[in-house]
Amino acid sequence: MSLWGKVRALFGGDGASPRAVDAAAEPAPAPEPPRDNDRLIDRLGELGRPGGPGVEEAIGLLRRARGTAREATAVGAAIEAASARPVAEEVRVACAEILAARGEEASALRVLEGVRCVAGLVLAADLHAATGQLARAVGTIERVLARDIAAPGAVERHRRWTTELGGASSRPRAKDEATIVAATPKGGPFRVLREAARGGAGAVYEAEDEVLGRRTAFKIYHRRDADRAALEREVAATVELAGPGVVRVFDASPSEGWIAFEWVALGSVRDVLRSGDLEVLQPVGRWAVPLARALARVHRRGWVHADVKPANILLRSGDEPVLGDLGLARLAGAPAEGGSAGYLSPERLAGRPSDARDDVYGYGRILEDVIERLDPAVGFPEARSDLASWRALALSCMGPDVARPADGAAVVRALTGAT
Repeated sequence: MSLWGKVRALFGGDGASPRAVDAAAEPAPAPEPPRDNDRLIDRLGELGRPGGPGVEEAIGLLRRARGTAREATAVGAAIEAASARPVAEEVRVACAEILAARGEEASALRVLEGVRCVAGLVLAADLHAATGQLARAVGTIERVLARDIAAPGAVERHRRWTTELGGASSRPRAKDEATIVAATPKGGPFRVLREAARGGAGAVYEAEDEVLGRRTAFKIYHRRDADRAALEREVAATVELAGPGVVRVFDASPSEGWIAFEWVALGSVRDVLRSGDLEVLQPVGRWAVPLARALARVHRRGWVHADVKPANILLRSGDEPVLGDLGLARLAGAPAEGGSAGYLSPERLAGRPSDARDDVYGYGRILEDVIERLDPAVGFPEARSDLASWRALALSCMGPDVARPADGAAVVRALTGAT
């Protein structure tokens, strides 16, 4: 059934065209003249076509229709146009607001599928909360916070919904904890050159192994003594999963609180997105397919990475991504701990034990972050139709748990039609 068909069914339509929706079921304040109504509906039906209404005009037309006998028909015409052609997200949000006001939350959420703007995500989060899906509401508002920590009401919503969830979601540590490193740390032959990254568990420095003459990524845990067990788990997981698609560990000192990894010159996907050097991420399949295979290998071994996000995907080259930071990695079924706001699946937020589908969710979020930057770019070779295929995969990975690919291998299979 088409998107319009689903909406029409929710409105109580009988399969007729948008103009044939039963107006008797609508509240009936003073109707506009029929000809004006017809022009309004016709105009909304031209959304996305050359000469069709722009964003401001379309939203104005929808506002004119609100509370009239033609409200449902106007929204339906706009949605049908959006299902056939690219339409600005602001218009889809306006349609969803009308549907939500009518009490059609499920229909409004369908209209918001794939919307990435802050206003649309906040509305989707509110709708999830209103329908009792608190974990999904928290996950959605965390996507807002990942984009704009100052988004009005986002922090308050996150705090309130997390409390209502019973505190099931873990609060990541602050990233500004003091970590002071000497130029030549005790316990190893390393000379620190510069700070490269900082996260909730520790800071990572570019360092030189003065014995072997090679660069290393030198990770110092913020709390040497308190985090010793976590450091030992990270080293053990990285060694256990050593092989294609996983960062290499060279040395470690649990007593001194550091780990030395291979130095990955291109940095992380997050670094690339921040630098604006988007050619490295083109075409998407160049790195996304090997990343899915790396996750598939981890999952086949019975493990869950549990912190799949752009900062933890390192690039040896544009077609050789590796999973880094296995500090939260757990065997499937083990209790999950910690995580990064904006990249945790709703099910994980609700307290589910470690599951490969959580990594799949993070994979989808990474795709979303990259596509959001590539889509408006001018001059990149990847066609918009190709990006649309990747966006569809991202939505599948972030979708309801029962429909999400079960693990990395399932994502690889899905990619057969996406690459």
